[in-house]
Amino acid sequence: MMNTSRKLRLSKMSGTLLLALGTLLSSTGPALAQVGFPPPPPRISPAAGVIDMHVHPDPDVFGRSLTDIELATVARRKGMRGLVLKNHVVTTADRAALAMQQVPGIEIWGGIVLNSSVGGVNPAAVEWMHRMSGGRGKIVWLPTFDSDKHIKTLVDKNKSGLRVAIDGKVTPEMEEVLKIIARENLVLATGHVHPEEVVAVVKRGRELGVKNMLVTHGLTNIPGLSLEQAKQVTAMGAKIEICYLQFMTGPQAQYPWMTHWDRVDAKAVAQAVKDIGAEHLVLSTDLGQQGMMTPPDGIENQVAAVKAAGVSQADIDTMMKRNPALLLGL
Repeated sequence: MMNTSRKLRLSKMSGTLLLALGTLLSSTGPALAQVGFPPPPPRISPAAGVIDMHVHPDPDVFGRSLTDIELATVARRKGMRGLVLKNHVVTTADRAALAMQQVPGIEIWGGIVLNSSVGGVNPAAVEWMHRMSGGRGKIVWLPTFDSDKHIKTLVDKNKSGLRVAIDGKVTPEMEEVLKIIARENLVLATGHVHPEEVVAVVKRGRELGVKNMLVTHGLTNIPGLSLEQAKQVTAMGAKIEICYLQFMTGPQAQYPWMTHWDRVDAKAVAQAVKDIGAEHLVLSTDLGQQGMMTPPDGIENQVAAVKAAGVSQADIDTMMKRNPALLLGL
């Protein structure tokens, strides 16, 4: 048994050590607290108020990190205004409606990608998509991995895929889809088609009264718009999307599937703001892949990287808040 005097001595020693530790911490301040630790969370997330026009949640035919509801929950926690769910093989209007029911307080939209799984450039599929209960079907993407451009670039240059325009003129099926988009005030997103097809579709869309057009990751190698083409389509009312996923692609990317895509990073965004103008650009993530960061984390990183490249907060707000809202009719 320890006697009373010894307990008192130990107690005094412990108090002295604690006092010394407290003095050390207070004298070194934040520097000591930061060694070996990540930065503290911001009081307000940079993702607050942002609408991400391009996310890929689960269920899917590819590996995804979060379900619709899990993603919506994380996005709401960070204060995001909204998400657009994209899937290459099925429509997402119904999923968006269900996710909003389960996660109130955030706007979620869906749409349809006109790949072979829905009949390709299929006007009937677009008609059924926008009629889905809940009213969350808003985006019509042109063909992605079934497009002629995607197949010739990433699969086999001797194989052919879906086309939406030939010799500068849209196909009859594409014409009918554009009429539906105009009538229902949907958003035309150009998918992975050839750059000359992008120009033809945007031109015809404008003639038919399509108000909201977005060139899907327009500055990557798919579609691979030239600066001249980018200026041409923005002059006709389209906006050009730049995705955070492409900040991480290129030959040194962490996964083989990412190495085939050109890197388009924060410096490219800063240059695009100078060459094209923030009023014509949309920043989104294109995230959701297994093993990658969540889309809301991608938004936070994207904001930080673009700021570091010299883009103003006002321009960032235009590209990530104002322009997506305008496209969606908010």
